[in-house]
Amino acid sequence: MPIRTKFRSFPPVAFALTALAVAQKPAKEPPPPADPATARYQECIKRLPFRFHVDGRETLARTKTPEALATLIRDYSTTKSYPEYARYTIARMLGRFFVDSEAVPALTALRATAQKPVDAWLWTHALTVQAKKASAESVLPIALQDKNTWQRAAALLALGEVSPGLLGQAIAEICRTFPKKEKEADRNLLIGAMSGAIRDNKGQLGNLEFKLGVAAYIKLLGDDVALTHTAKIQIARHLMLVLNGPALFINPEPWLELLERGDVKKPAGGNTVVQPRFFGIESEGERLCYVVDMSDSMCRDISPGVKPPQGPLTGPKKKPKGQLLDESDLPWHKIKTRWDLAREQLKISLLRLTPDKHFSVVWFGDESGTLASCPGMIKATAANVKKVVAELDGIVTGPPDGDKAPEGTLRGTTNMHSGLRRAFGLTEKGYVEVAAYVDPAALTQGCDTIFLLSDGAPSWDDFHIKDKDYGEGEVVLDTEYGKKMPRQSELMYHGPYDQPEWLVADVDRMNAFRRIRIHCIGIGEANMALMRQLADVGYGETYEMGKKEAAGAGGGGRQK
Repeated sequence: MPIRTKFRSFPPVAFALTALAVAQKPAKEPPPPADPATARYQECIKRLPFRFHVDGRETLARTKTPEALATLIRDYSTTKSYPEYARYTIARMLGRFFVDSEAVPALTALRATAQKPVDAWLWTHALTVQAKKASAESVLPIALQDKNTWQRAAALLALGEVSPGLLGQAIAEICRTFPKKEKEADRNLLIGAMSGAIRDNKGQLGNLEFKLGVAAYIKLLGDDVALTHTAKIQIARHLMLVLNGPALFINPEPWLELLERGDVKKPAGGNTVVQPRFFGIESEGERLCYVVDMSDSMCRDISPGVKPPQGPLTGPKKKPKGQLLDESDLPWHKIKTRWDLAREQLKISLLRLTPDKHFSVVWFGDESGTLASCPGMIKATAANVKKVVAELDGIVTGPPDGDKAPEGTLRGTTNMHSGLRRAFGLTEKGYVEVAAYVDPAALTQGCDTIFLLSDGAPSWDDFHIKDKDYGEGEVVLDTEYGKKMPRQSELMYHGPYDQPEWLVADVDRMNAFRRIRIHCIGIGEANMALMRQLADVGYGETYEMGKKEAAGAGGGGRQK
């Protein structure tokens, strides 16, 4: 049986490994340089695991020296190890630690050589530094004239960080020359960038240029623009956040009235549309992805306080014909474990969906995947929902596995990053693995809402690889439960995405041009601080099972 371990003692991040007894001769190392940061970088970059590469580069980046900048730029351009995610992590370090005017020429030169979709995150960070420390006006032409749409989108985000006025100018001009409806991916990319930039500057409506830009953004809802219904929902849900709208209007007139007067009449009769919901959290989304924890700890019994004092404890109560199920209809006689609770809540949520919606169910454990009955974003027809519900009912937990999984077995550890990564990459035809955050299929066919459910902290990711034991941190049997073990000759290391800092940073990247709404549900030992951070990135809500009861949710507390 493989043994997994954690490095808890080495700053700034912890390491997780699987130990295998394989003899290995120590390699002869050259004497380290005098500079400790450079020495650590050189030591880490020669190791196989990605998390050491990230740690070494971040240690170097924190020095903020010209030499460190040059090294990171060289790595960005030449690395062959984990090339996609190396670039994402380096881009973030460049934007975080090299924010002075002296760095602008080097970052500009790097941008000139970086012209692939994977480089969109670099452009976002580099242009933000340029706008802040050199000239925001120099970024405006990129937003307006660049032939590459994701480069224009990156420039919009940079302007949003620095200049509401220039952002308003850019939005007004982009809306005036908005791509034709045949270029749906380009439209969605720009809408995503504009939506996020406007939301982040909602306190700037007193700036006339910004206000004019918001008005132009609102007018994209007009019939003459011919946006898809999903794109209209994207705009409307952000306008509700910016203008405190009373309803999800998908025509421009109420929003323009709100922008000018500050109020608008609520539609007569209120909003009677059935909204998708999960654990009591409602969403106005059209394309939903449920990202559900199936780690072994989900086999634990639910806390006694979670069950309501009243309810269908011995069997499901019958609803009047045509009335939708809700959380009060949970079949508590079937619910013993956390997985039972998640499954029954998910079934109720799926059965509430209307056929015009699309959905998929992503699970995560040691790795991630979709249910076989929904390999991509599928329509919520009665037949499709029935197949998914049947597959959920067919999932059986396994017996306990000693100290590795003492309550039972499902699918291993808590690889939350993999689950979220898969959700962001889903299309109607399946999974887009590389650069999904700017991929045309993901932009046009992907989800607009994520419901994330987990009962613990992340403990694994997709970047695991075997290497020698470097004697750092502690070895444990399994990262899910953490029983300590003796040191080994060789270990299986995971990457950096068990750490909240890097997990949130990567979700921020994946959502930069997508603006997916992310709602987070925590059970048991869920890291609610992390859940709130993820919900904040996605402008969503959090729900913690077992806390003070919230209306309609039962046994938990909600936070917007």
